[in-house]
Formats: sequence, structure tokens, C-alpha cells
Amino acid sequence: MAKKAILMCTCSGACPSMKDINFWELAERIRLELNHDFLVMHPRLCEENGECLMEDLLKDDGTKYYVLACKEEKQRKLLRDGYQRARVAMNKDTYHPISLSFKNTDQVFEEIRKALEEDEAVGEESKEEAQVNG
Repeated sequence: MAKKAILMCTCSGACPSMKDINFWELAERIRLELNHDFLVMHPRLCEENGECLMEDLLKDDGTKYYVLACKEEKQRKLLRDGYQRARVAMNKDTYHPISLSFKNTDQVFEEIRKALEEDEAVGEESKEEAQVNG
């Protein structure tokens, strides 16, 4: 099964739309309760050093990146350069955006949990189809 990596942009903790998120609590809950390979927190993935991190971190090896950041439409624009620098396509196989805007810690945690579980279910269905057809 492909790796599952979670990239969390905290927007320096200054974005008013994220004021109800306790990033440290969220990170610890993810670490303890969700099936994933690793979690990375960064204060601004969309800035130069965030793009440098993405360039070094992102791999075109089947890893799916669950990106927690601003609104999904905004993420696509702001993080596109980081994906390009890493030479990783930004598509449904490599990028699953989750918006943090105007949500609290529990709401974000549930969205991440749901996204990970849905992808696991799809992976299991694909394995079963391959066994039937193979």
C-alpha cells in the first residue's frame, strides 16, 4: 500500500479562519489515532522555505499527501509551485486537500480520519478487483 503523509500548514497561527484549531492537539491526535506514515507541520507551506521543504520531501513514489491548509481552491494555487519544484504531479493520486478554514480541531480531525478511511476502502476494493481479474 502507498504511503500516507500528512502535511499541515499552520499559517503561522495567525490566520483568523483557523483560530479554533489547536494545532498541537490536532498533531498529537493524528499521531496517536490515525493510520499514516508521517506528519509534517510547517508555518507557511506557500512561502519560499515551505516550497523548499516540499521540494525535498515530496516523492513521486506513490505516496499520497493529505494537505491541511487554507481553502482547497487557494491551496491548489499556493502549493502548486512546491509540487512543481518536487517534480510530483498534483493530482488525486498524490494530493488530497483538506481545508482548515473556519473549522475547529474536532472537525478537522474527523475530515482527516474520513479521508484516510475512504482511501483505504478504495485501495481494498482495487486489490479485490485485481484478484478477481488477475
